[in-house]
Amino acid sequence: MIIQEFSFYPFSIKLKTPFKNASFIINSRNGFIIKIADENNFVGYGEVAPLPGFSVETFEQIEIELNKLYYSIIGKAAKKEEFDLSSELSAISHLPSLLFGVEQAIISLLIKRGELNSILSKDKPITIAGLVGIKSKEEVLKNVDDLLADDYKTIKIKLGNNSVEDDINLVKEVCKRIDDSIKIRLDINGKWIYQQAEFAVNNLPIDKIEFIEQPVNDINEIVMLSDFSPIPIAVDESVNNTNEARDLIERSNIKVIVLKPSILGSIIQTIVLIKLAENHGKKIIISSAFESVVGRSALVLLASIVNDKVAHGLNTAKYFESDLGKDPYSIFNGVIHFNPLNFPPNFSDLSLWKPTQLQF
Repeated sequence: MIIQEFSFYPFSIKLKTPFKNASFIINSRNGFIIKIADENNFVGYGEVAPLPGFSVETFEQIEIELNKLYYSIIGKAAKKEEFDLSSELSAISHLPSLLFGVEQAIISLLIKRGELNSILSKDKPITIAGLVGIKSKEEVLKNVDDLLADDYKTIKIKLGNNSVEDDINLVKEVCKRIDDSIKIRLDINGKWIYQQAEFAVNNLPIDKIEFIEQPVNDINEIVMLSDFSPIPIAVDESVNNTNEARDLIERSNIKVIVLKPSILGSIIQTIVLIKLAENHGKKIIISSAFESVVGRSALVLLASIVNDKVAHGLNTAKYFESDLGKDPYSIFNGVIHFNPLNFPPNFSDLSLWKPTQLQF
């Protein structure tokens, strides 16, 4: 494969209102959209958007590395050299969000070339969890009611900004409004201390809660808690790389691993982790880090690969004032319908600024 065009577009999209969890507040998302084209004029897009507070790299670092990649590809394209996938990905492996975006663009391109169709699943519905950020009790209950009205069967509630007793009372109020067909997830973002987490797992309504995500910050304490908790424990922020995720799948009693691929980095390695978890009887949940319509499309692909019928955390588009283009994977009645014949989406209508571009 010879890369004939390499472009990267800066973008910034605002949220309708700030989204708050126990660790940070998101007001907007900034990043780059990558566009690559091969000698047959097939095009692939990818998103690079480090999330402050979670990603190890900064926006400025990404811009520097994108320019390096740009000039590297200029030299190879001028000589009509084949794109060296292994070396290019190895050179950016220390920058997870950049690796995610480059892999997304390359995978999309390879699928269009008919060289990677094996990763596409059958036409399938992907169940999506509704999301409620940290808000007042009244706002949380209203948001839950709205999600129930929209036919969501799984609802994830962010906690950790109040006392553990207040958190428990809020969850009990939510549970009074739901029947046995609804699953509740709690996401603490590591804000409880271990003693609070112990108290919570013994005082929350066990039969209503699917799992508690990242109850404490320390991974060793999460593993300890998972050994005796009557409520399943999930891990999210404590997974800093694919090696740590692999270790948790193979060696811990944690039953649920939530992966944010655009922060974790590699789409390819995420697919490996999905298969590994299935072999160990554990669940992988694909979760959004507030990507634009471009980045979310890669998450939908990954969610389609998960065989378990678990609900995925991809309900973030509704928080944006506007997006970069039309969403090909809109949520209806708590479900995204994935058609492999339509992947990757055509993002030629994206509303972006003038790109830095190379074309031969």
